[in-house]
Order: sequence, then structure tokens, then C-alpha cells
Amino acid sequence: MAEYDFSTLNSSDLEELVCDLLNAQSEDRAIKYRTFKDGKDKGIDFLYSTREHEYEHVGQVKHFYRTGYKGLLTVLRNEELAKVQVLNPNKYIFATSVDLSVSNVQEIANLFNPYIKGLNDIYGKKDLNRLLELHDKILTNYYKLWFSDATVLSKILNSDLEFRSSLFTDSEFKRRLRIYVQTRIFREARKSLKKNKFIIITGQPGVGKTTLAEMLVYEYIKDDYKLSYIIDDIKDALRLLTNDNSKQIIYFDDFLGSNEVEINRAKGSETSLRKILRAITSLENKVLVFTTRSFLLNSAIVESENLNRFNIKAHESILQLNEYNENIKKEILKNHIEDSELKDEIKDFLRLNKTESFIISHNFSPRIVEFITNKDIVKDMGVVEYKDFLYSSINSPINIWEHAYNYQIKEDDRLLLNTLLSFGDSANIKELKNAFQSRIDFEVQTNNKHKEISAFNKALKRLNEGFIILKNNDTEVHFINPSLTDFLIAYIKTDSDEIMRIAKSVRYTSQLTKRLFSLSSSEKEEMPIVLKERLLQNYYSFISDGNRNSDLIQLAMVVYKYIKTQEGETVVRQIISEIDDWSSLHEDYSLNIYFREFLETIKENNTINMMVDERFIVILSDLIKGEDDISEAIDLLEDYIQNYNLNLRFLDTKLIVEHFDELLSDYIDQKIDDLKESATSLGDEYYKRKEILALITRINKLGLNINQSLEEFDKVDWYEVTVENEFKRQMEKDD
Repeated sequence: MAEYDFSTLNSSDLEELVCDLLNAQSEDRAIKYRTFKDGKDKGIDFLYSTREHEYEHVGQVKHFYRTGYKGLLTVLRNEELAKVQVLNPNKYIFATSVDLSVSNVQEIANLFNPYIKGLNDIYGKKDLNRLLELHDKILTNYYKLWFSDATVLSKILNSDLEFRSSLFTDSEFKRRLRIYVQTRIFREARKSLKKNKFIIITGQPGVGKTTLAEMLVYEYIKDDYKLSYIIDDIKDALRLLTNDNSKQIIYFDDFLGSNEVEINRAKGSETSLRKILRAITSLENKVLVFTTRSFLLNSAIVESENLNRFNIKAHESILQLNEYNENIKKEILKNHIEDSELKDEIKDFLRLNKTESFIISHNFSPRIVEFITNKDIVKDMGVVEYKDFLYSSINSPINIWEHAYNYQIKEDDRLLLNTLLSFGDSANIKELKNAFQSRIDFEVQTNNKHKEISAFNKALKRLNEGFIILKNNDTEVHFINPSLTDFLIAYIKTDSDEIMRIAKSVRYTSQLTKRLFSLSSSEKEEMPIVLKERLLQNYYSFISDGNRNSDLIQLAMVVYKYIKTQEGETVVRQIISEIDDWSSLHEDYSLNIYFREFLETIKENNTINMMVDERFIVILSDLIKGEDDISEAIDLLEDYIQNYNLNLRFLDTKLIVEHFDELLSDYIDQKIDDLKESATSLGDEYYKRKEILALITRINKLGLNINQSLEEFDKVDWYEVTVENEFKRQMEKDD
């Protein structure tokens, strides 16, 4: 027998399910039960009427998955019995997701005597499961129900999603399903993913990208797909993709970052994205789900020539606010209210027509609804206070976090959040603790702050699951969602004094460069004198464990850009002399871009340029390895050969040659794939070969020895390809 516990359904879902099951079970086809739109049900969840009797059969459905039978019986006695007596139906049917014993069934029957005609008109959890087994086709319409099966639930909770954060528990997963409302976009996304094997879901912050993506992921896990959850780097997707027929779904949420400052990360992801998309389409049983903010995809990816060839737009599911019609908005709001732990008087206020109308017509998004129904945010507000909070939050979405930030947490909590912000969107917990301690020490010395014992641990505990979440076995601290990061960036920008305090108390290089002092030559901020002095006197104090060389590279650029003195130049030379590994230039695309700008700015500085020149072939190797576009890589190499008067024939270029070999091999595969899709004459293949040979000649003229074979072209019957493509083109023209 099926073993669904129905906890993934909300009350409306359960009512519809019971109605469908009873209609399927009815031997009298004239009896057809129907449900009604949400509102005061007057004791009626489904109904069968006749001309003779409006309330021929009245049905009531009670969920009570939280409180069980005891709570259910109390409500039946105190509320429902009186409603039934007023209705006076010829027959009363009762159903619940609660597991009922024989004595429970008898007690309910006695309570509603004479309206319940027999024990068979009472349905508990086991009875509903029996009906589902008899009428299993009904399951097709209740996708949420699939996930309450113990076997399916175990698959999902034991997948990689479990390790995203401590929030992902059995109860949290079921809550997500109960409040979720399936829309047209969900069905289109599901269809697109099945057809194209990958999907990129875009939209504005808070619109529901992550929720949609996770619903799709849940379905695939249910069908025995192994989940690979990517945390930080798109290149991990390539490493995790298995070259076999095993079932695998790869999921990367906010894969281009969550803020505009990470635009270089997007640009650096272009080639890796193209590679993973091409690999996915050529393998069986592999699917890919990405989410990102619209402006990042549009500005950094869609305009890419390589990705335009891949026709990425055709595979993109764009989730926008106008996709939510009024009914969907109402259902999202209703589900959140029903599932919340708000006080009854606040729930009643939210259900008022006037309140509902305001919420769904002003700046509506699922994130706002989640916020205004969050018990931890609302806390002990009365209706009057809550009303002000509601209208303020929705009229000005930035207030969603402003109220909680200013009035619901302590000063140490705010200092911890501001410190975390200086790291970007997340931080290693040990480094965050050290940086927080540095901020506290600064406040003690300059503002006579009282230093609390175990301040970090206490603040971390207070903020956890409300403002931050811990990931990777509690070794990393992340903001709970991007909207909080957006708020803090916008809010702190208006507080120059706080910016200065953060700057003066920074502990690590990443705090300097992530948010405060950009490495880009096009941006210039003023650095406090006290921070300049710290950099000049003890730059090593900013270096973190495990990032020594990357931090030194960044510190050299920071000091050169922000400290325009002879002493500053001396420190830059000293820092460069200590760097013994430049590999972060190819591991971090943003750093690669910034260092290229740095090389431009030091051209006229002979002493620093000389320091770089002495180790330039090593630097060049890592700069070239960091560029995955072959044309860009050739241009870069040509520029530096000319600028630094290099003769590659007399230098160790093994790493550069290996990188160009890899780029060329990938480029050839890409061009062959393009031709298979587009070639309509044999000349197309000829000119593409010629183009690639020209690239090889151009590379070898620089002093490298590239012997890339074009034999892959010979493995394809190009005559057959061109005939087939021309036939398709003509057919499309006729259509």
C-alpha cells in the first residue's frame, strides 16, 4: 500500500485530492463532488447538491499534520459540529491526513451523529492511501504528493542539497512544497529541461528563481538522478560531470554571482559554461540547472559570440514578476499565511480583502511574502504595529531588512554582519572571527565600546538562520539570501562613517579588495591614512592562511594604486619579490583582469617594471592560462611579446604551449559541432579549416611549436551533413 503522509500538501491541495479520490471512487456516476474557491468555508470543503436538497452531501477535510488527533478532535467539537448542525446535510463526509485508530473513527462518528451515516464516510491517512493505490492515475496531478513518500524523501534529504546549509531538513523541505504554487513557468521549465537537457533560469532578485530550480531538481532526484550541487565555481561542473550513461543532474544557484561587483566572474565563466553545455548535450541522462540574475546573464553571457552560436536564448527560462497573475499571487500569499506560525489575529488581518489587495498589487514577490509572514521577523508585534511594518516593508522593499537590522538585533550582531559584508557574500568562519575581533578591538580603542565575553559566538548564534547560514560542516558563513546583501551594500553606502570604520579595522586582504578598495584602474576611493600606515608598516598582517601568494599579488596592486609615495613603491617592490607562485592569476579571472590593468599602469615606472620583468615569463604563463578564449589569448600573447621584447624561442614556454594545445583542441571540436548544425555547402567546411590553420600559423609565428591535427574534420561525411542541413533549411523556409 502507498505510504504518503500528505505533509507536503497544503490544506487546499488536500481538499482537491480528497474530492478527486471520492469522485473516482463513487459508484454512482451522478454524484459529482466539487470544491470551492478559498474563503470562509462555512464547514464545507466539498459538496454535492440536488434540486431537492442544497446540502445533500457535505464534505470537510482537515489536515492537522502538526497537531495530530488530539488537536483535530478539539476543533471538530468546538468549531465544526455547530457548522454541520446549521447546514443539516443528508450526509456528512469527513477526511483527514491524521492517522486514525478504530476508536478515533468511532468517536468522530458519534460526534457527528446522525450526519455521518457510517464509518466508511470517515477517511484517515491509511484510507486515503488505499484510495490512491486504487486510483493511481490521480497522482499525476499531485506532484507535491510524490515527495511525501518515505523512499523519495530519503533520496532528496540524502542528496547534495542537504549540505547546502543546516536549514535543509525534513520539515523545511516539506514546508517549501506546501507553500509552493505551480505556475505556467514551472511547466515550461520542466518541458524545456527535458528537451534541451539544460536550463538557465533568470529573473530579478526575490522572484523565485531558486525555488523553481529546486522544484525541478527534486523531480529528477525522485527519478534516481544523482545530484551534483556546485557551490562556487562553474569549472567544478566540468570536473563532476561523469562521462557515462549514469543519471546525473548538476545544479548551480546564482552561478554568475549575486551582485554586480562580480561581473568579471561572469566573463570568466563564459568558456566553462560553453564547455559544460556542449558536454551535457552530447551525453545521455545528464541535465543541468543554473540560475542567475537577468542583468548578469544579459551583460556578460548572452552577448558572447560563442554562446550565441549555442543559441542559449532558446534554452533560457526567464522568470519575471509579470508571470504571476492575480490568482497565483493570492495563492502564494494564502499558502504562506496558512503555513506560518503567526498569531491568529495577524493571520486574520492578512486575510482581509483590503490587505490582500494591497500586498498583491504593490511590489509583489515571493521573497516579500516570505518576509512578512516570517515569525522570527514579526516576533511579538500586535496588529497595529504589524500593520505599520507591513505597509512600510511593501512600499519600500529596502525596509524588508532595515527594520530587522536596526531594531531587532544587537550592536555586535550588526558589526558581525558588516564585517561579513566586507568579505563579499561569505567568509571562512575562522577568518570571519579574526576580522570581527579586529573590528571589536577597534571599537574598544576608539569608541570606548564594552567588550563582551564570547561576543563572536553569541552574535553568530543570534544571527544564524535569520540573517546568516552556516555551510560546509559549519566552516563557512553565508548571508541567508542575496536580498540581505543588496540591502547592506545600499544601506552602508549612505554611511561614510561606518565605511571608514570597516576600512580602518580590516584584517584580511580579501576585505580590502572585495568591497572597499577596488583593484580596477577605473575606480578610485580614498583610503584612510591609518590604513595606509598599516599597509606600509605591516602588510603581512593582512595575509590569510592558504592564500599567501594571491594576497601578496592583491596587496602589491592595492599599495601601488592607493599609496602614491616613494615608501609605497618600495613596499610594492618588496611584496613582488616575495611572490613565489603566480597561479592565482589563472585560477581567478577577476585577478587576471586586474593584474593586466596593473601591468599597464606600471609601464612608466622603471623600478617596479624591472621587478616584474625579471619574473615575467612565469607571470605570462599564468596570465595566458587564465584566458580561455583562443583569440583573446593570442592577442594577449602578442601584446606582451611586443611590450616586454620577448623571444619565446629561448624561453621555457611549455605551460603556454600546453594551454594553446588545449584551447585549439576545444576550438576545433566547437567548430566541427557548429558546422554539423549549419554547413550547407562543402565550402563552409573548407573555410573553417583554413581559419583554424591561420590561427595555428599565427601562434607558431610567436615562437611556439603547435602541431595541432585537423584529422577530426576527416571523420565527418561533410557531403551528407550539407545535404541534410540544406534539406532542413528548405523545409523551414516552406513552413
